[in-house]
Amino acid sequence: MKLYVIRHGQTEKNRNHIIADIEEDINETGIKQAIITGKELKKKDIDLIICSPSKRTKHTLKLLNLDSDIEVKYDDRLIERDMGIYENSKFDDLDWNLFWNYYDIKYKNLESMKSVYDRISNLLDELKEKYQNKNILLITHGGCFRAIYWYLKGIPTNGNVPHDLGNCEIWEESL
Repeated sequence: MKLYVIRHGQTEKNRNHIIADIEEDINETGIKQAIITGKELKKKDIDLIICSPSKRTKHTLKLLNLDSDIEVKYDDRLIERDMGIYENSKFDDLDWNLFWNYYDIKYKNLESMKSVYDRISNLLDELKEKYQNKNILLITHGGCFRAIYWYLKGIPTNGNVPHDLGNCEIWEESL
């Protein structure tokens, strides 16, 4: 199975280095990013799209303007990490590597990255079982990308992900 992963288009809070609330929509830059990414994705042979049900991922999906014959499913397991009390926090106020670390115990009152990993693992195990010979596009968020990365590449001993997925960046991997 071929897996394509994209993160939603840019939001105003992304641009301003603030942790977005779950229903923030994409901004004008995010709209342009999604349109450009859609042109790239049209060159791929995508059989199924699974999208986070948040406003910004749905808007990104719409702007990708992919073939309407491709089946689309929405899955809560792809929704961004529940940021709890850190929603609307400035990036600079947080230890970014620790905040997103699999083993973090400093940041409380939010969904752990282990919890995100567990739900993403559940989804990817299901996809491997049901769609072995398919090409699947996942439209998701930065926190979920980290969990997808760990699932496919293993969790490093330091608990970090060496590559952050940019807005509307396409990450391609065989599963």
